[in-house]
Amino acid sequence: MKRTESRELAFKAIYSKFFNPSNEDIYEGADAENLQFVKTILTNFASHYTEINEIITSKLKNYTIERLNKIDLAIIIVAVIELKFIKETPKEVVINEAVNLAKKYSTEKSHKFINGLLADIVKE
Repeated sequence: MKRTESRELAFKAIYSKFFNPSNEDIYEGADAENLQFVKTILTNFASHYTEINEIITSKLKNYTIERLNKIDLAIIIVAVIELKFIKETPKEVVINEAVNLAKKYSTEKSHKFINGLLADIVKE
């Protein structure tokens, strides 16, 4: 499994936790090599949830975090975790991966919104 697939798995896990916080079937499809990466993202999600929300909220102009599409929010959360807490992957790659997830799973305009939001977060 590539990192791209691991990010996708982490995104799906976070998205599912919005609706079923006790969901534990989130590691299906993960091999041993990238399972730790997925677990690191999810551990950071649980440990830094408030801080992650504050980072995102600080960059929303005419929105509240509650108004965001949940798919977009899950994608943004994965990217913020990588940018702020993991810091292994170049920022450009993290943003590109988030944009690609948005193109695959979200609305036609979401990738532009996510790109702009993450670019603002990186500027901090």
